[in-house]
Amino acid sequence: MNHQTFITKYKPYFVSDFSTDDNFRVVLRTLLEIDNLNVLFVGNTSTGKTTLLYAIIREYYGLRADEPMPENNILHVNNLKEQGINYYRNEMKTFCRSSSNIFGKKKLIIVDDLDMINEQSQQVFRNYIDKYQNNVNFIAVCTTIQKVIESIQSRLHMLTLSPPSSEYIQILMDKIVSQEQIVIDQESRDYLLHISKNSIRNLIQYLEKIYIVGEPIHLELCRKICSHISSQKFEETIHHLRNKELKSAIDIWFEIHDYGYSVMDILDYFFNFIKGTVLLTEDEKYRMIPVICKYITIFHNMHEDIIELPLFLNTLCKVLNSH
Repeated sequence: MNHQTFITKYKPYFVSDFSTDDNFRVVLRTLLEIDNLNVLFVGNTSTGKTTLLYAIIREYYGLRADEPMPENNILHVNNLKEQGINYYRNEMKTFCRSSSNIFGKKKLIIVDDLDMINEQSQQVFRNYIDKYQNNVNFIAVCTTIQKVIESIQSRLHMLTLSPPSSEYIQILMDKIVSQEQIVIDQESRDYLLHISKNSIRNLIQYLEKIYIVGEPIHLELCRKICSHISSQKFEETIHHLRNKELKSAIDIWFEIHDYGYSVMDILDYFFNFIKGTVLLTEDEKYRMIPVICKYITIFHNMHEDIIELPLFLNTLCKVLNSH
């Protein structure tokens, strides 16, 4: 039997699963029904912007929670793919001009972190909204609305996402604790709510680590389990990869995973470590970050599998030792 990660099991899959207010859901439902999903979602971190995007895709194409996304009908654009204005002019134009693979449904262009894309590229995006909206729905998310050009704001329905309420997160925690039969005292529950910082993903990941330990949880143990991955582990990983000691690097990551961290946990922490470490040159970071982002995207769209960690580290080893 395949073990589902807690994120896979408990994250929202449909619009109705989100802790948004009724007015937000009514507006979104109306836009889905009239097939006018030219929308700009505005929200801070931990508001579930990316998860909501996937929920909207499922609702729009009538997919079940476990059905794969129709990738040929969707174009994802983000600042990490930004390869100059020609990328937007050529690849987006080709995508917009081709017909939808799903009868009665438009194609979708999903723009993540629109506010991080330069103004010139935003202008191209705006032109395509005008030219191809009969064939394509344009959905974008951003954190800072002031960095999005006015002409895009005027062409998209703007919906603001609020972070989940503390009451909702409390209810979700109680649900997971009950369903997974986790034995945990009240002090530890309060501590989890505090360190989760209103993030559903953080809460779920902490609870999964606690579940894997499989012991009654008191505050001291809870603090130990929910501590962050030591940067020393990642420094040792870089050292082993540089010396082509792949097995030693894999052993470190398997040890981290056995301590209760999910594959996504490890990649998220490693991504932040890479951005800030002085052990790597800027050129090495430039070559490594796309690899990390590729694997994060794969694990977000598919089930996590620990066997991917050695494959990921092997790829990084080749990147670090290429000249």
